[in-house]
Amino acid sequence: MRKQKTFEAYLDDLSTISVYQSKAFYNGISCLFKLRDAQGNLSELPIIDSIDEGDYYRYTLKAQNVVIGQEYEVLNDHHLVTTLAMGYVVRTKAFDDLFYYDGDDLGAVYTKEATTLKLWAPTASAVKTVIQKAGKDTGLKAQTFELERGGKGVWSLTLEGDYEGWAYVYLVKVNGQWQEATDPYARASMPNAKRSVIIDPKKAEVPLNKECLPPLESYTDAILYEVHVRDLSVHENSGITHKGKFLGLAEEGTITSRGTLTGLDYIADLGITHVQLMPVYDFGSVDELNQFAFYNWGYDPVQYNVPEGSYATHVWDPYSSITELKRLIAKLHEKGLRVTMDVVYNHMFNKDTSSFDKIVPDYYFRLGPNGEISNGSFCTNDMDSTRRMTQKFFLDSTKMWVRDYGIDGFRFDLMGILDVDTMNLIADECLKLDPSLMIYGEGWNMPTLLEEEKKATIQNHHKLPKLAFFNDRFYTVLRGHALEDPTKPLGYLSGATRLAESVKNVLAGSVTTWGGLEPYFMEPTQSINYIECHDNHTFWDKLSLCNSEDDEDTREKRHRLGLGMILVSQGIAFIHSGQEFFRTKNGTDNSYMSPDAINRLDWDRKDQYISNVNYAKDLIALRKSLKALRLRSSQEIQEHVDIEVLHNGVVIYTLENVRKYGEYDEILMIINPNKTPFSLELEAEYRLLADYHGLSRKEAGVRTATVRPFELLVLAR
Repeated sequence: MRKQKTFEAYLDDLSTISVYQSKAFYNGISCLFKLRDAQGNLSELPIIDSIDEGDYYRYTLKAQNVVIGQEYEVLNDHHLVTTLAMGYVVRTKAFDDLFYYDGDDLGAVYTKEATTLKLWAPTASAVKTVIQKAGKDTGLKAQTFELERGGKGVWSLTLEGDYEGWAYVYLVKVNGQWQEATDPYARASMPNAKRSVIIDPKKAEVPLNKECLPPLESYTDAILYEVHVRDLSVHENSGITHKGKFLGLAEEGTITSRGTLTGLDYIADLGITHVQLMPVYDFGSVDELNQFAFYNWGYDPVQYNVPEGSYATHVWDPYSSITELKRLIAKLHEKGLRVTMDVVYNHMFNKDTSSFDKIVPDYYFRLGPNGEISNGSFCTNDMDSTRRMTQKFFLDSTKMWVRDYGIDGFRFDLMGILDVDTMNLIADECLKLDPSLMIYGEGWNMPTLLEEEKKATIQNHHKLPKLAFFNDRFYTVLRGHALEDPTKPLGYLSGATRLAESVKNVLAGSVTTWGGLEPYFMEPTQSINYIECHDNHTFWDKLSLCNSEDDEDTREKRHRLGLGMILVSQGIAFIHSGQEFFRTKNGTDNSYMSPDAINRLDWDRKDQYISNVNYAKDLIALRKSLKALRLRSSQEIQEHVDIEVLHNGVVIYTLENVRKYGEYDEILMIINPNKTPFSLELEAEYRLLADYHGLSRKEAGVRTATVRPFELLVLAR
């Protein structure tokens, strides 16, 4: 932080130095400054200007022949001396142009004969590594080696011999001080990110079973199901042995005490297409040596390229988290399920303790023009994706997860903190590795210190055609806003039937001007339709607050209608795990660090509400069987979708002339949000496909549609 000492100096670009001199010392006045290099040579620093900044004078000096990566001191005419620190120069385009490194060999590159360590640290004047055999107590002393500086600020060291299983840290001297840091590019580590570990990639290989996956032709074919690794298995009646572990989610044949499916088999039986895993990289808020002492969702990254150790069965074995996560992904693939990974590249657990900031201070994190730390994430820091080496790290990291772990997509947390160019580059490069990959995220406009036109937000969706976004319009219209008093405002499903015109817009993928609303997206492939996720109240708890006068039967019907509307709307369907059996968190709206008793999936509740689970399965099957529910373009929606609102909020949603998508000419859906039934005389005879109970087995035609309270009726002819 600037202006903390009597005398400070910073290189702010390649040609200027800023000096801050306290008025407590000679009134802050100096007439002469000099630069001293590591050999003791002195050169004058001409004064360009000086500005009175209250308690300090700030001098701008002309820098001459300063080489980044060498040590210097600045002296003044009162015999004060200070280290020349690397200041805003690291945030200039000139710095990026000078030091951008496009190699793919950062981190530890292992062979049995030798291991090469490479670290990008252009502002460092010296780099060492301290290395020792990994484990609790190996009895082997640590060894220290110096790295050699090469081009583009990359330091390297080749260790001759077999160093598999050795743990290491870097010692980086920057701005005159030594900092200890793990390797940002590490693939394995000791518990709680104490040291990075060199591994043999061949020993971490697991067949990933990608060949078992059915084709994914369009984002709109996806049905996403959000899962937290620990939540899924910790309930006492889960029937799962490896509770809270990657292998717990990978277990087959698990059942409740009533003999019904749990875990992996249950998810596969639902019929969803994608399992969205909440954070599985290394995060900072759970003690990996004492997993159940604390709970956290994991949105606090420490090591982006290392799987979370608390989910491993053998935390001291650096291979355990890697191979067990791969075994989980392989098992999901074997079941025909794709895996999307929840990633949090927008911020880190702690800026000051992060390896990134220790190695190249103030480069990787977004700062304002006066050095203020950007906090659009509300987690005390924002990563700066506009810096070329930050962008490169994100790109290298995502490609690694796709290539080495078989990840089938990414859900970007607070994606609006990242910039448009970076997100487009990630999409382009990752889709080259797997054209069926899904890339999507939260497009909220967060108050990060970045120009509005550069943010990867919903407002800039037209600049991000390959990405999808969580549709907060769908969420708000159907369930009511999440960030205000939870008892209000109401949504369409909780009684605000006046919102029926807006319902027209969201049913049609938010790509039309219906309902007096402008299009939210260019294409339905950009709209992720949801009414519940890990954030905020579950929909069951929201209804309990908003409609406290309802009996439980009415609440169930409102909830079921919401699930049905997700599965018949144009766009991408998203379900929060347990939503299908009325998941509750006992009224907790932000359970990121609440105990397991709040967050766990309650498998007894699944058995209690098995009829709603069966309804979810039926509507998922219906969506997958009717291609017209999954139109891929706004043009198709304009051609085939017609939606009418009746005076009492009833919505008539029609898919017309859709024979080319399947066996029916027309699909008619009637949505009744009222406590009273509704009847409609039909112009022709229709077949009943689904009602409140799920798929219909009736063969007889229907001429009068009678829609029960809070029912979605699906008919076709």
